[in-house]
Amino acid sequence: MKNIHWALILGIGLLGRIEAVPDIAPHHIQEIPPEGILINEPGTYVFENDISWSPNSDGVAIAIEANGVTLDMKGYTLSSATEIYKSTGIAATECVQLKIQNGIVQNMGLAGITCSGCLSVCIKDVTVDGLYVQDIIKYTVPTGILATGCIDVSIDRCTIENINVRTGSLAAIQMTSTFGSAVTHCKVKNLLNQDGACTGIGHLNCDVALVKSCKLEWLQSKFVNNLNTEGHTAIGLVPVFTTNIKIEECTVSNVIGCCDDAHGMSIFLCEGAQVSKCKVAHVLDGLGDAQKGAKATGIEVYGTNVVVSDCHVKDISAINPEDKQATGFSCAQALGVSFLRCKAENVQVYDESGQQRPELGYGTGFGWAPDPRPEFIFPSIAILYQDCVAKNCQVGFDSWYHIDSVWDHIVSKDNDIPLLNQLNSERTLSCGPCSECGCQQATCFPKPIVVTLTNVADNNIFYNVTIK
Repeated sequence: MKNIHWALILGIGLLGRIEAVPDIAPHHIQEIPPEGILINEPGTYVFENDISWSPNSDGVAIAIEANGVTLDMKGYTLSSATEIYKSTGIAATECVQLKIQNGIVQNMGLAGITCSGCLSVCIKDVTVDGLYVQDIIKYTVPTGILATGCIDVSIDRCTIENINVRTGSLAAIQMTSTFGSAVTHCKVKNLLNQDGACTGIGHLNCDVALVKSCKLEWLQSKFVNNLNTEGHTAIGLVPVFTTNIKIEECTVSNVIGCCDDAHGMSIFLCEGAQVSKCKVAHVLDGLGDAQKGAKATGIEVYGTNVVVSDCHVKDISAINPEDKQATGFSCAQALGVSFLRCKAENVQVYDESGQQRPELGYGTGFGWAPDPRPEFIFPSIAILYQDCVAKNCQVGFDSWYHIDSVWDHIVSKDNDIPLLNQLNSERTLSCGPCSECGCQQATCFPKPIVVTLTNVADNNIFYNVTIK
């Protein structure tokens, strides 16, 4: 958490810069020149009308570099009239006590709102409608709302929608190296990355975070010809290298992947995460010309001391998955993870014609998260499945690659295989360059991965198992 340490130092420094904000009349914004405007004095700034901005280069419509600023858009729209630049609507840098509220940021190229090195930020009742950047460079990441290196960030009742880009990665709402954040009552819908990864709400290297009562729907990744990316994953919620995050009462639906993974939620290399009362539905991987993907999951966990409770996933499907699996709830490289009172329903694997065959793998209610990359081939240790239900899956519960784990008061109902316990068995996984393996540069020759794993399951306990 080195970046978090520096964020705290930044916060202490910024606190020393806070000055009393004078009680003055608001500043009115009626138009924005091509080069944008700079707010460098404290106060309240209000829109008086819709503003159509015509940038003449990559740039920012409204740059904020002052403490104690409230930008109230009064329900009006800030839109970009030019689609050839990597434009940003509002960008704040090293600000303290910042509020942005009540408006629409529309048709920007690269980002709607960004905050960098800020302390005490509130973004509320803002819609970011449309981003259009077309740039397949690996590290071009369009974002609806981005906070990086910040402390105490609140994003409430915001909507990110109608994004159609072609680039390495896309995120609707992204927190990076941020301490103390809350994303609440937000909506993400209609996101499409035509040649790269697509993420709804992401956290990278963050600490103490909350995502609550958010709704995400219709997120899709496609593959055209871009290998200059780290994959084409489609994910609703994904914290990475993040500690102490809570995800509560969120819904994710209609996540569509192509040649890479598709997940409702991926708790990836996190510690102390809690996921509760969430619902995931309609996750499909492998939709595209190749008619195959990597895997599909409702909620997956890579991490330590993670608790997933009272969650329900259904309709999770994968077409010809290279990882031989679709899963309702899964874990890998995991230690001390608990799934409590969770339900997985209708998880399936099939070919391009809708046919199911054992060699394709299984749709599993609860199981291990396969990954052919060597750095992620680790067993799941001390996992607890308690009061969980798997229904209408090809496999209800799978003990493969689990060690010292417990299945307690589980129910397997109407599954083709109620409980799969294949000791000393083998599974062969693969990973192509369109996924997260092999070639990641346009100039290199793709080298797909194929790996055969032998089950290391050991010392697992099953009791109070009900099969219906």
